[in-house]
Amino acid sequence: MTKRPATGPPGQADISYNLDYDNYLARTKRRLQNEDLPKDLPSGFPPQVENDLVWDGKDLVDRYDWNYTLTPEDMTELEAALQHFRAQNIGLGYISQDTFPLPNLHKTLRNISKELHLGHGFKVIRGVPATTHTREENIIMYAGISCHIAPVRGRQISQHNGKPADVALAHIKDLTSAVDGSKIGVPAYTNVKQAFHTDIGDVVALFCLEEGVEGGESYLSSSWKVYNELAATRPDLIHTLSEPWAADTFGKLDIPYWNAPILFHQPATDTIPERLILQYSRRTFTGYLGLPRSPHIPPITEAQAEALDALHFTAEKYALALDFRQGDIQYINNLGLFHGRAGFRDSEEKKRHLIRLWLRDPEYAWEIPEALRDNAEVSDGSLKYTLEKGGNDSQPSYQEATGAPVESRSPLGYSVGPVTIIFLNVSKMIGTGVYSTPSAILRGTGSVGLSMIYWTLGFFTSISTLSVLLEFASYFPNRSGSEVVYLEQAYPRPRWLFPTAFAFLNVVLSFSSGNSIVCAQYLFRINGHTPSPWELKGVAIAAYTVAFLCVVFHTKASYAFSNGIGIVKTLTLLFIAITGLVVLGGNIPSIPDPHTNFRNAFDGLPPTPYGLNNALYRIIFSYTGFDNAFNVVNEVKNPIKTLRRNTFLSVFLVAVLYNLANVAYFASVPLPDLRAAKEITASLFFTAVFGSSRAVRGLNFLIALSSFGNLVTVLIGSSRMIRECGRQGVLPFPRFWATTRPFGTPVGPYVVKWLMTVVMILAPPAGDAFNFVVDLQVYPSALFHILVGVGLFVVRYRRKRLGLGRGEFKAWDVVLVFNILVYAYLLVMPWYPPEGGPYAGNVSFWYATYVVTGTGILIGCGIYYYAWIWLLPKLRGYRIRQEVLTLEDGAQSHKVIKVPIADLEEWDATHDAVGRPLNRTDSHSGDSEHIGVSTTAGEKGQGDSVRDADPEK
Repeated sequence: MTKRPATGPPGQADISYNLDYDNYLARTKRRLQNEDLPKDLPSGFPPQVENDLVWDGKDLVDRYDWNYTLTPEDMTELEAALQHFRAQNIGLGYISQDTFPLPNLHKTLRNISKELHLGHGFKVIRGVPATTHTREENIIMYAGISCHIAPVRGRQISQHNGKPADVALAHIKDLTSAVDGSKIGVPAYTNVKQAFHTDIGDVVALFCLEEGVEGGESYLSSSWKVYNELAATRPDLIHTLSEPWAADTFGKLDIPYWNAPILFHQPATDTIPERLILQYSRRTFTGYLGLPRSPHIPPITEAQAEALDALHFTAEKYALALDFRQGDIQYINNLGLFHGRAGFRDSEEKKRHLIRLWLRDPEYAWEIPEALRDNAEVSDGSLKYTLEKGGNDSQPSYQEATGAPVESRSPLGYSVGPVTIIFLNVSKMIGTGVYSTPSAILRGTGSVGLSMIYWTLGFFTSISTLSVLLEFASYFPNRSGSEVVYLEQAYPRPRWLFPTAFAFLNVVLSFSSGNSIVCAQYLFRINGHTPSPWELKGVAIAAYTVAFLCVVFHTKASYAFSNGIGIVKTLTLLFIAITGLVVLGGNIPSIPDPHTNFRNAFDGLPPTPYGLNNALYRIIFSYTGFDNAFNVVNEVKNPIKTLRRNTFLSVFLVAVLYNLANVAYFASVPLPDLRAAKEITASLFFTAVFGSSRAVRGLNFLIALSSFGNLVTVLIGSSRMIRECGRQGVLPFPRFWATTRPFGTPVGPYVVKWLMTVVMILAPPAGDAFNFVVDLQVYPSALFHILVGVGLFVVRYRRKRLGLGRGEFKAWDVVLVFNILVYAYLLVMPWYPPEGGPYAGNVSFWYATYVVTGTGILIGCGIYYYAWIWLLPKLRGYRIRQEVLTLEDGAQSHKVIKVPIADLEEWDATHDAVGRPLNRTDSHSGDSEHIGVSTTAGEKGQGDSVRDADPEK
C-alpha cells in the first residue's frame, strides 16, 4: 500500500519536493509490474522531435559556444547608453530600446533572441561591469540589454510598498539567515538544490550580482530531449503529462488549484514549426516547507508522481552545468528548456545574489496555449486583462477587467449537453417565423424563386453570425450571455458605455409579445373561433404565464421540458416537409396542379427596395435563435468543442426543414392566398391539404405548441443574457439580477421578461403588434451585430498585440466581412420608404416608426450613460468604481459604487482591476517556479516597475 504523506490531500501519492531516486525506481518497478500501461503515444504526439533544441549536455560543449563576452566597443556603448538614460531623469519602468540605445550591439542582441527562440534555447552574456557600478546602475544596464533581446517585461509581483504596481524585477537569494526556513514556501529563497522546473515567461533572464562562496551552478536541460526519451521508453507517461493536473495555487488566485496539462504539442502549420511545450513546477504538486500542498484539492496520482520524478531525473541525465559568474546574464528559453540549481554556501562577506526578469519578444515569440497563461493580469495601456477560470472544463481565458466576474462554479449548474444545445437553438428558431412570415417574405420579394433564395440567404447569414460568435466564445469560454460579453470585451472603453446600452436595450426589448400573440392565434384556430382583440390578448398573456411557470422553478427540468417540446416541433415541421413532398408528387386530389407556383418561379410582382428589406427582416426573424446556446456557455462542459459541433448541426437541420416547408406551402396554396395571408400561412397549408377537418385542428394545435415551446426556449436563453447584463453592474439592484435563489433559476430576469411581455401584449394595437415587434427587435440588434463583427477584428488585434494566441475556433475573414455587410444593409435600408407612401408599410401607422423607436432607445441609452458616469459624478464630487459582489448561492456580480474623490486614491490602492480587495496572497515576492507564461506591461510608456523588489526588505 502506498504510504500517504503527512500533509496534502487524502490519497496523495508518497512524494515530496525533496528528490528520492530510490523511491522513483521503486515506484516505476511497481507500476510496470502491476498496471496495464498504454503502449502507444497519445493521438497527434510525435514519436520523436528534431530541432536544435534537442541536445545532450555532454556533447553540446563541443559543438555550441553559448557565451557572448562583451567587447571593449560594447562596453563603451553600454556606458553611453547608461548615461543617456540617466540624463532623461525618468523612472526605471521606462527602460526601452529608445531610452537605452545600443545602435551597434543591438544587432548582436537580436541574434541572441533568435538563438533563444529558434536555436539551442540559451545564451550567456559575460562581462557586465557589476563591481564598478552601483546596484541601480547594474539594474539599468541589465534591463537595458534585456529590452533589446526581448522588449516586453512580465510582472513578478503586483504590489510595491503596499500599493498596486507592475513590479517586473525580483531578487533571488538565500533568506534562511533572516527568516525561519520552515516558513519559506519557495526553494529559490533557500540555498538548497532546486529540482528542474520552468518559470513564468517566454524567456527567463538571470543576472549574477554576486557569487556565493561555493556551489550554485546553474543547470539547464532540453525538455525536448526529455520528451524524446520518455516517448521512446514510457509512452504511458506522455499520456499522463498531457492530461490535466491540479496545480496548487497556494491562495494566489480565487481558485484553490489550477487544472492544466504539463505537456503540450503544437503541430506544424504554414507559419510555425512543430513545437513541444513542457511547463511544470514540482512544488505546486508536492508543496514545499511553509507552503504545503493544500489538503482540500485533488491529490496527485501514482502515475503523476512517477512522471514528476521522471522529468527531473531524465533532465538531470542530459543536463548541462553553467558556471555562473559575477556580471553574467543568463537567458533561457523557458518554453523549451528546464532549469535547476545546485545547492550553495554563502558567507558573511560573499552572498549569492541574482536578479530576475521574465521576458517576451513579440518578433520571435512562440504561440502560447491559453492554459499556460498563469499570471492573473495582463496590461495594455489603461486596459487590464485578468486570467479567469470557470468550472465548465474550459481553458482559463483572459478578459478585460471591467467585465462581469467569472463565476468559478455556475450557480445554474452544468445541465447543458449536446441534445440541449441542439434544441435550445432549434426550439427558438422553429417558433412562429416559418409558420407566419412566408407570406410577408413572398410579398416583399415578389416571386417564389426570389423568396426561396432569401430563405437560403437566411441560412448563410446565420452560419456567418454563428462563426463570429463561436470565435468570441473560444476567447471567453467561461461566460454566458453571448453578445453581452462580446460587446463588453470588444469595446471596454469608454468604460461601461456598451454594457449600459446593451443592458438597457435588452431589458426594454425583453418581451416576447409577438410570439405570444401568434401562439394565441393558433390556439383560436383550433376551434375555428375568430377572437376579439382583447380575447387574443388575454390568451396570449395566459400562454406566456404558463411558459413562465414552466421554467421558474427548476433549471434542469426547464431544459428537459424545452428538449421535449423541441422534439415535437422538429417532428411537426418534418411532417409539413414530408407532406409537401407528397403534394408535389401529385398524390393529393384537392391540389390537382402542385407545380403551378414553381413554373416561371421568378415571375411575379416586381420587388421594391422596401419590400426586399422587409423580407430580409422576416428571414432574420425566422432564423433568430441559432445563437441561443451561446447564452448558456458557462453551463456547458467543454463548451467550444460541444458548441462547434452541435450549433452548426442545428442551423443546417432547420435550414433544410425551412426550405422544404416553403416548398410545401408553394405546392399547396395559391399565390394570391399566400400574399394575402398574415400570421397564419401554415394554417392555409393545412386547410388546402386536409380541408376543414379535425386533423387540421390537431395540426394547428401542434403549431400552437411549437409557438409555446418557442416562448419557453426564449425565456431560458434571454434570461441568461439579461442576468449577464445585471452581473456587469450597470443595472440597478445587482443582487436581483444575479441571484438564483430560491429555486436555482434566474428568477429576476424571468420576472422582468414576464412583466415586459404582458405590457407589450396589452399596449400596441393587436393587428399591428406582431409586425411592429418583429421590426423593433431586429433593428437595434442589427447595429449590435455590426459592432460584434467589427469587434472581433478588434479583439484579434489586441490578443495578437499581447501575445495571447488564438482561440479554439477562428472564423474565416470573408465570412466575417459578409456578416458585417448583411447587418449594415439591415441598418441602412429600413429608412427607404415603401412604394405607396409613408403609410403603406406592413403596419397601419408610419412605416419607419420602429426605426425611430429603436434609434430613440439607443440615444436614450447614451444620454443615461453620460449623466450616470460623467455628469452626476462631476457635479457631486465622486467617481464610479466597481467591486465584486458574492452572493449566498455562490453567484458573483459587479456592483457599481460611488467613491468620493477624497477616498479615491485609497480605494484604488486597496482593490485590483476587477474590484476585488487586495487582501489575497500575492506572488510570493517573485516565485521562481510556476506553471505559465506572463506577458504584461513593459514597453515604452507603460511604466512597469523595474525597481528594487528585494524580498529581504
